[in-house]
Amino acid sequence: MNSLNEEDLKKNVKDKDTWLRFVYLVVFGIAFYLSILLTFATSVFQFLAKLFSGAAFGGLSEFGDNLGTYQAQVTRFLTFASDEKPFPFAPFPTKASSPITTL
Repeated sequence: MNSLNEEDLKKNVKDKDTWLRFVYLVVFGIAFYLSILLTFATSVFQFLAKLFSGAAFGGLSEFGDNLGTYQAQVTRFLTFASDEKPFPFAPFPTKASSPITTL
């Protein structure tokens, strides 16, 4: 890491793109938290479906897979591993666009 002089520091602090990224960080942090709650609700619903009907819902399983991909996209954006903003600035991930393979 390069040492910063005072002028570079002032320039970095005044950079509007950095502050906009902070706003996105807060918004996507909240979205990530809500997606975790949604994941938990989905898993409880799937458990109940399996318990009472003997099988989980396929469409809901696919939604859970897509939700996991979305969470990965948000994590990559929040940790600066990617500059691509996830949903709603990009399409919600689908099984066809998912880079994660299933076992």
